[in-house]
Amino acid sequence: MTRFLLYSHDTYGLGHFRRCGLLASGLAGADPTNEVLIVTGSPMAQAFSLPDRVDTIKLPTATKNDAGAYQPRKLGEGICRLIELRGNLIRSAVEAYRPDVILVDHSPLGMGGELEPTLRFLDRMALPPRLVLGMRDIVDDASRVERAWQRDGVWDQLEQYDDILVYGDPSVVTTAHELGLAQRIRATVSHTGYVAPTMPEAIAETPVILVTAGGGGDGHVVLRCYLDAVEAGAAADLRSTIVTGPLLSAGRRAELMVRAQRLPSVEVIEFSHRMRSLVASAAGVVSMAGYNTVVEELAVGVPSLLVPRRRPRIEQHIRATRLAAVTHLTHCPVEELSPDRVEEFITACRPGSRPARTVDLSGVAIAAATLTTPSHLNRSPAHA
Repeated sequence: MTRFLLYSHDTYGLGHFRRCGLLASGLAGADPTNEVLIVTGSPMAQAFSLPDRVDTIKLPTATKNDAGAYQPRKLGEGICRLIELRGNLIRSAVEAYRPDVILVDHSPLGMGGELEPTLRFLDRMALPPRLVLGMRDIVDDASRVERAWQRDGVWDQLEQYDDILVYGDPSVVTTAHELGLAQRIRATVSHTGYVAPTMPEAIAETPVILVTAGGGGDGHVVLRCYLDAVEAGAAADLRSTIVTGPLLSAGRRAELMVRAQRLPSVEVIEFSHRMRSLVASAAGVVSMAGYNTVVEELAVGVPSLLVPRRRPRIEQHIRATRLAAVTHLTHCPVEELSPDRVEEFITACRPGSRPARTVDLSGVAIAAATLTTPSHLNRSPAHA
């Protein structure tokens, strides 16, 4: 039996946990004796279905304020106390579970450095698990990542990692490329392709425009503008489904619901367990540019208008511009979004026309194959 522990800090949105869930399913499916434990800060971890031999440990939740600083979502003793609590819980989980491989999602030191107790514990072990970092295609502006990693001591700690898996197509420039990771650290750096799910068949009998704000923490501008467009006469012959995301504030959700009640063709829901089916069924999707949403749109080839966030980091903006240059996805900066732009996109949507894939979407299979090869189940000599 091989045990994998996946760490997912999850402070804003749902993307990190969703990606970890896909990878956990791939690892569990690669061998009937594999099992996976996900340690996550996602407030929605229990809302997602996971396969047999995959389970979760829920960390106390955190979020980010408008300036991009971490703060507790529920507990009231301050962020330093929360980081200490979460750090001790993570280290205890590793000590008790004794995984063969630890896969850290996105953040090499965890939220606010909360992985440091675990990294010190691993350094003292006679036979530590293999330590792997999984990176998104885009982390942020590369110069900002460089400065942050220098400031926080990440470059030094990266020497403790055995491998880095980059969840992107090597033909599309990634943050790992821009930082020159393969030339700067001892760890093996490899691109897996985008981590994409197997998309379901369409379920809608009539064409629908899907509008989604991901987790919903900051997507209200996109949702409001879409309703402005419908009120002005756009999508007159189509139904629209707006998914606000569970993290949209109650006040903003109520505002959208009141407006939608006056529009018979518009349905507003908070969250759906069938989100991938909604994407697969859509005639077009208006969304932000979070990793998982974009990958699902690529997987089914649905016409998509990406309206990325630009704060607290420009990750989504970079992803949207780079993928729009090589795929069917279209990009609209949020400051340029208008009812006319929304109507132009809807008019261009043609139900039934799905372009061929143009980027590598085999990340789940490649990551699972990489992590389950015998050489990845033992600590490399340089790190042992």
